[in-house]
Amino acid sequence: MGKSRLGNTEEGSNNEGGRGRLGASVALLAVLVTPALLMWAWSRPMAVAPREMPPLSLSPTAVSARLAEEARLAATAPEGEDATARARRFAELNQSELDARDTPGQAAERRRRLLAATNALIREHGEEVLGSMRAADLRDLEPALRGRPSQERAVEVLGGFLRMMERYGMMADGRQRAPAFVVRATWLARWNAMHGRPLTEGFAPIDLQAYWGWLALGAENAPAERRLEALENYAAAGGRGADEARGVLLLEAGLREEAREAFLAGYEASPSFRLRNHLLAATEDPR
Repeated sequence: MGKSRLGNTEEGSNNEGGRGRLGASVALLAVLVTPALLMWAWSRPMAVAPREMPPLSLSPTAVSARLAEEARLAATAPEGEDATARARRFAELNQSELDARDTPGQAAERRRRLLAATNALIREHGEEVLGSMRAADLRDLEPALRGRPSQERAVEVLGGFLRMMERYGMMADGRQRAPAFVVRATWLARWNAMHGRPLTEGFAPIDLQAYWGWLALGAENAPAERRLEALENYAAAGGRGADEARGVLLLEAGLREEAREAFLAGYEASPSFRLRNHLLAATEDPR
């Protein structure tokens, strides 16, 4: 009896060992085959319409270099009575913008006073003073967005900027969606406009990529025409993925031939399965 039981035990062990080896072989085969099947499914040509815009990609190195440059500029900002007057006029204009109580004439007078104070500094220090003043004012942006200064001080820095952020998708439900560098570039463009300067005056290429790139890629509520125009500026500044983004916008607008050309240009510049499939989707007959 003992021998019989021992024999059964050995036979059971052999069966279990065989099943274990078989299971291990099946698992190994699945590990080896599955990636190949996934690669085949992913890489085979098929028309796939884009579901979203390509992401905005900014060089961390260029961003860091630009922030360091602005810190150096801010340290050279002028001080004194004229500088204080300009800062006061800027704060007043922000406050009045948020309150929206000024008549058109009053609003124009506030802007005239800010421009007069700015021009006084330019006459004294030269055009380069604009960059240092802008960089110095920029230091107040991040604390104001985080609510660290008093409410009054935050209003003096931001004015109606939060409404602008919401309008262009940089903020939703009270939370910031856009990268900090994008928010910064947009605030600087607003600073330029308020001081009577061209919108992107003094911008480095990385600033232009952030500003135009978000308007093109992230501002979903903006009109398609404006986003396409922003894409041109984004591409001119060296922005990535402009051809693909143009194809997405054109395909959404029903301009299939133009979208096909955009996807083709993107694919020829940087081939990928995704762009190839988008190109096929733009090429096929929608009927």
